[in-house]
Amino acid sequence: DSPKVSRQHALIHLQNIGEFWLIDFGSSNGTFLNKRRIHHPVRLSDGDQITVGDSVFKFRQPEKISEEYKTIIAQQTLRQVENVSCWLLVADIRNFTPLSRSMQSEGVEALLGAWISTCKEIIEKHNGVINKYLGDGFLAYWPDAETKPEEIAAVIYALKELQQKNTPDFRIVIHFGPVAIGGIASMGEESLMGKEMNLIFRMEKLAGSLGELCGLSEPAHDKLVNLIPSRPLGEHELKGFEGKYAFFAV
Repeated sequence: DSPKVSRQHALIHLQNIGEFWLIDFGSSNGTFLNKRRIHHPVRLSDGDQITVGDSVFKFRQPEKISEEYKTIIAQQTLRQVENVSCWLLVADIRNFTPLSRSMQSEGVEALLGAWISTCKEIIEKHNGVINKYLGDGFLAYWPDAETKPEEIAAVIYALKELQQKNTPDFRIVIHFGPVAIGGIASMGEESLMGKEMNLIFRMEKLAGSLGELCGLSEPAHDKLVNLIPSRPLGEHELKGFEGKYAFFAV
């Protein structure tokens, strides 16, 4: 009930095996890690001190994860893998490094946190899940193979409306393809695997090189063609992939 703590202040997010990340949602009074205000998602280590308002917490992860344990978890994950064609979305803030240098640290932290919180709300409203926070961006996916294109179109329109506010300037790329989804319930996260994961990040870099704020892969475009106006950007080579890939701007 502290007036120094926002209703949606911060969260600790588990991603990968044994990785815990602290994320602030643009709170007015900030979230502090080891007495320093965080400005973007930060990985936690055993013994870290987290301060929220007047409350101080110590993060404990005493046991170092052994290679044997990682192997066991990986084997269990593989046994539970499900191949699903699903929607993927990558978003990142454009020119984040120069932006962070041009602003006071409190302003950067508030801007990034508020942006992540708003995007998270939009995605979860339409049944999506943020799988990973990437420092100045995130990866989201829709685990339900029956997700309708109308849901994704609604997300795109909402994020494009947010882009118009230019606070901050960010880019999104959407793809649809087969992904191996697996994970251990106790670990709190599903792992996304397969070449489509590499593909969408390559396309995000392509969108950046083309100066586009919203890009679609060809499979995503084909499913959204009657719902979202787009224009072709031609076919492009992507590092690590054979052939050329059609790309579209929204």
